[in-house]
Amino acid sequence: MRRRAAVAALCTLADGVGVIASGSTWYLFGSVDREESGAADIDLLILCCDADQADRLRNSIDLDMLGLPLDLSLMTYDEAKESGAIALQRARKIHPEAN
Repeated sequence: MRRRAAVAALCTLADGVGVIASGSTWYLFGSVDREESGAADIDLLILCCDADQADRLRNSIDLDMLGLPLDLSLMTYDEAKESGAIALQRARKIHPEAN
């Protein structure tokens, strides 16, 4: 799957879950983000306001809906800051759209 197609599909997904995603930030990383051939999955990191939002998003997302399985990582903003997850994964923000 090409990065552009993955980003479009994931942004549509984020919009589709509606209020559940309110305040969250979505990041793509891994082989699809780097546009490597032969990607086995789509690596998605979602930063959430709290653990409850992470649980609601986890229950709302079909991991097999995009042709490649989603490798879904959910964490709170505090957890991401503490672990340095965005920099560690070289993740790029996809939703809400970067300005």
